[in-house]
Amino acid sequence: MSSRTFFTTAAVLAVLAAAGGGVAFWKYRMMHSTPAGGGMEPAESVQVITARTAPWTPMAKLVGTVFAIRSVTVSNEVAGVVSAVSVGSGAVVEEGQVLLTLDSSTEQADLAAAEASVRVMEASVRMVDSSVELWGSNVRRLSTATEVKAAAATDLDNARSQLATAVAQRDRARAEFDQAKSHVMQVRALLEKKTIRAPFRARAGLRDVQPGQYLAEGTTIVTLQGVSDEIYLDFAVPQEQAARVKPGDTVSALSEVLGSKPVLIKVAALDATANPTTRNIRIRSIVPNQEQRLRPGMFVDVSVPIGDEGQFVTIPSTAVRRASFGDHVFVLTPGESPDKTRAKQRFIKLGPAIGPDVIVLEGLKAGEEIAASGSFKLRDGALVLRGATPAAPTSPPPAGAPKLSEK
Repeated sequence: MSSRTFFTTAAVLAVLAAAGGGVAFWKYRMMHSTPAGGGMEPAESVQVITARTAPWTPMAKLVGTVFAIRSVTVSNEVAGVVSAVSVGSGAVVEEGQVLLTLDSSTEQADLAAAEASVRVMEASVRMVDSSVELWGSNVRRLSTATEVKAAAATDLDNARSQLATAVAQRDRARAEFDQAKSHVMQVRALLEKKTIRAPFRARAGLRDVQPGQYLAEGTTIVTLQGVSDEIYLDFAVPQEQAARVKPGDTVSALSEVLGSKPVLIKVAALDATANPTTRNIRIRSIVPNQEQRLRPGMFVDVSVPIGDEGQFVTIPSTAVRRASFGDHVFVLTPGESPDKTRAKQRFIKLGPAIGPDVIVLEGLKAGEEIAASGSFKLRDGALVLRGATPAAPTSPPPAGAPKLSEK
């Protein structure tokens, strides 16, 4: 290598080293200087808010299921061929209304025969009654005649024997008469079972039974869900919170079918046992349903208090930085001089939202200043330039349910 080439290479390397050193020095000055001192460290402008407290009752968000107050699956008790179907899918039926009729021609014939047998047995009873009356008269006459020696004692004994036979025949005829009447009642009961009626006012489900179809005993015909101004709403609470709920208390239910606002519902009963799998206690409440918006099987969100009302720290949701490693805020702390304010990253545990604010369960105290709008620009230890401090927000009362109150 010639000396000229060597000096040229050395000069280039010296220029590059000087440039790198200059850049490094500039970055160092940027990070360690302040605007007041004429340095170059940037200060991020943010809005500053003060953490405050607000009343709040811890609530459990549960999912309830709607049940009809009265519900039944209608099935046929006796087998037969469908002769007529009188209920449509989804129709409202009244108590006692005919839903379905099975063919009863055979039973009608049996009823006619049974009623004829009753008339025959009735005639037999009248005949035997006449015989008993006749032999009773003979016994009385022969008794008198025997006393005056006008008739033989054997004639009296024979008359008494005939009377006893007639009485026995009368008892048998009456028993056969009762048996015939019972058979009539049996056939009529079977005929009644051939006609299936609604046990209460209800809405019918979808049916698949058609006229001419043979139904084996116990075939499901249709389900009926009672129609009334109230309906059941069942939900479950953890066993440790079950003591907070008792019959007569009110909780809050929310569903799009009920409207945009929560509806107060009344607790009717608690299950006697806990679910052995979930260890939850099933609770039954009553919901007004005059407009029939709720139908069995629907779900409804239910809010149940799981703690006492207290004062909790609240901050605007916009002040919270959410990340995979945890939710955090930037708390403003004094810097190394009175004119400096630094951002300190602090992890917090959040509760539910209350309007535009959010409950802070752990990690922040009331009165501490945090960065709100513009906090996304901050890092731990960053220099902060205070912006306009917004007015204290007026959060609405906690959304959801009120406290359980005894009625």
